[in-house]
Amino acid sequence: MKKIALSLIATAILGFSNTITIDGFSSPESMIVNKSDLYVTNVGKELKPTVKDGDGFISKLSLDGSIKDMHFIDGLNAPKGVGIVGNTLYIADIDTLKGFDLETKKEVFSLVFEGVNFLNDITVKDSNTLFVGASDVGAIYEVNISNKSYEKLMDFTTANGLFYEDGILYAAKLGSNPKSMFDGKGKLYKIDLENKNKLIRLGSFEGVLDGVYKLGDKVYVSDWGNSKKTGIVRVYDLKTKKESILKLEAFMGSADFWIDEKTNKLYLPQMIGGKITIIDLEK
Repeated sequence: MKKIALSLIATAILGFSNTITIDGFSSPESMIVNKSDLYVTNVGKELKPTVKDGDGFISKLSLDGSIKDMHFIDGLNAPKGVGIVGNTLYIADIDTLKGFDLETKKEVFSLVFEGVNFLNDITVKDSNTLFVGASDVGAIYEVNISNKSYEKLMDFTTANGLFYEDGILYAAKLGSNPKSMFDGKGKLYKIDLENKNKLIRLGSFEGVLDGVYKLGDKVYVSDWGNSKKTGIVRVYDLKTKKESILKLEAFMGSADFWIDEKTNKLYLPQMIGGKITIIDLEK
């Protein structure tokens, strides 16, 4: 295991303070907060998101970034998006949606998606329903947890980040098509599920878009940029329609982040850098 280094980075010039970066992860892809715990998916030592090599795992941390259990759940392949319903942690792992009891760590749910090899993000609709995106086949699926079934909600090219709230699904396209996902032409949309899945583009920007989170009137979306050290977090204001970029140091593969609405902290995995960063957002 790599040595874990906890460092405080001064970012006053950039407009943020109390930014913490923790090293020692293995291609961290997604993060989620549950009560006093933070869970991180690790694709594995090598960034191979579609290879069933068994070296993927879930880490458990406290909300201040302290490591509770680096290998909280082991034996996964390339875990990416996560969602929590009740006491179950759901994980998108290549072609299978898996669920683990957070107390016992035992697998309690498994659902294979036929013909899919790149399940990506997860968002929770309600206590019985998840939405899951598949980047390789360009689709968003609706999952019924109770009867372990799924159906295609809609076609959505290179589906990546998802966030659901009040009948609206906010979704990011990684790129323009599955063969060139990293072409920098990904876009952000909102999908009106109560109006025949009407698709509305948000903002004029394009990028290698990954994670999505809505907080108040603002939609945050991570963007890998065009190289390893140019990752950013974009912000689109639904009320004013203004676009902006968080004033932060560039990230190495900014993926599926999470915002803790109680503390206003943004938890962001640097997938290429093997790090996670905790940022105090301006209120």
